[in-house]
Amino acid sequence: MKALRINGPERLELDRGAPEPRIERPTDAIVEITRTAICGADLFPYHGLTPGFEAGTIPGHEWVGVVREVGPEVRGIAVGSRVVNTSMISDGICKHCRSGRPMQCTNRALFGYSGVYERLEGGQAELVRAPLADRSLWPIPEGVADDDAVFVADMLPTGLSAVRRAGVGIGDVVVILGCGTVGLMATMVAAPIARRVIAVDAIEGRRAEAAALGAEAFTPEEAPDAVAAATRGLGADAVIEAAGAKAALDAAFSLVRGRGTVCVVGAHFEPDYPLGAGRMFEGELTLRFAMGDPLNDREALLAMIADERLRPSRLISHRFALEQGPEAYALFDRREAMKVVLTNDVR
Repeated sequence: MKALRINGPERLELDRGAPEPRIERPTDAIVEITRTAICGADLFPYHGLTPGFEAGTIPGHEWVGVVREVGPEVRGIAVGSRVVNTSMISDGICKHCRSGRPMQCTNRALFGYSGVYERLEGGQAELVRAPLADRSLWPIPEGVADDDAVFVADMLPTGLSAVRRAGVGIGDVVVILGCGTVGLMATMVAAPIARRVIAVDAIEGRRAEAAALGAEAFTPEEAPDAVAAATRGLGADAVIEAAGAKAALDAAFSLVRGRGTVCVVGAHFEPDYPLGAGRMFEGELTLRFAMGDPLNDREALLAMIADERLRPSRLISHRFALEQGPEAYALFDRREAMKVVLTNDVR
């Protein structure tokens, strides 16, 4: 089969003779991929920034496809079903899982990653093995397109989680720093709730997309004045940092009001970020971090897509065949694409 492999920093290569995955455990399923997306998190191993990442790993933690085979203990997923994956697998039996925290599972693994988690081949291939299929897969409702469903694997639940953990309420002024896919998913979720959503990004096209979703969009340089004007100098009720950049995190603390909340959903790996304890203390600020929770949120989000309350596919800017993966990664890495989806024709 064909599969993309990360063989070193900036060495994404197409393997035309990859071995097809097989059922290894009775709870496995084999899925034939129809859509798989490139995520900003894929760029960390792509640039060699993921500790312990194993060369040759197949990336891709956002995908949809058709079930081709199931193990004898799979009960809720049938051969022939269209399914979307959860980006992170969880065992369902550890204390975190039993308490409703599957993303903190003690045996978690992320599709398309290795090193920081146990290696688990991803969906940027023609076929993928899905362990614990009854948890890691979910049927896509009739009428929901693959292009929309692929966002439920990670990006849309992550945007929802950021809004939740930021405590966004009716009448709030919310600042979203970074209008990549996660920031725009947060904008999509927050706009119907908040009084005003102020989206901040240096890239004009991203600001335009945020504005189309109901936000007021500004450059980083314009943001302080925009927030002051919207709040009469008080500061935002909540700030969502979706850029994954130190400068954005610095800005978050300057834009939030006293007793406000900063929720960080952008990926950070700095070992020595200088948190301003004085500002945190005198402002009685709340700092939270968030990852998406597709396992708990996928059913509701797919229902909202089916009811045309959400249409995340509007953010897809480019579609490529799987064979064009290296070109697609290069384009995405240059920030010339909003969201890139790789496609396969199901046999």
